[in-house]
Amino acid sequence: MAECITCEEEYSDKRLELGYRTCLDCGQVDAVSIINARNKQTLAEIAPRLASGEFKDSENQTGWDSEPQIEHEGNK
Repeated sequence: MAECITCEEEYSDKRLELGYRTCLDCGQVDAVSIINARNKQTLAEIAPRLASGEFKDSENQTGWDSEPQIEHEGNK
């Protein structure tokens, strides 16, 4: 059995043959952190002003009211 380089638990030799040096649990943790970093980078490239926090806590960026005002005609 192969030994995980992160947690030192044993895992399948077939997984090692595929090139993985970590168990499934440690591999999942690594994969999630890589995915989150890539998503953050992609979002920064798509919308750099939003990713930098430039619009954070700012009001009315679209120029529209947050709640549309509807005039009702009818009985009072």
